[in-house]
Amino acid sequence: MDKQFLFEVAVLVAGILCLLKGYLDRKGEKLSGVVSGFVNMDGYDFPMIRFQYNGQELEARAANGDKGNKMKHKEGDRVDIVYRPSKAKYVNILGDNHDIYISVALIVCGLVMVILRLISK
Repeated sequence: MDKQFLFEVAVLVAGILCLLKGYLDRKGEKLSGVVSGFVNMDGYDFPMIRFQYNGQELEARAANGDKGNKMKHKEGDRVDIVYRPSKAKYVNILGDNHDIYISVALIVCGLVMVILRLISK
C-alpha cells in the first residue's frame, strides 16, 4: 500500500469518527438555557450557556463557536441544548451543526478519493 492510499483511507475514517462523535454529543439531556456571555478562543466566539440541571444552576461553553460578525446567538437569547453530565464542560446547542457538516465533507472527500483510485486501476 502506498502513502497516498493510506491518506485517502485516513480522511474517510476521520470523517466517520467525527460523525460518530457528533452523534454521541447529541445524546444527552435536552434542556433550555440562556446565552450568558461569550468566550473568545483563537478568534472564535463561543457562547456561554446558563441552564438548570437537577436543581442546580450551571454554566458551560457551547461546543461550536462563530467568527466575528457571523454570530448566530446574542447574549440573552434562549437556546435549546443537549447536556451530557459526563462531558460537563461543554454543551451542544440544538441546530448548530458545524461539526456535522465538516464530518460529512471529510467522508465525501475520502470516498471520492478512494473511488477515483479504484476506478483508475
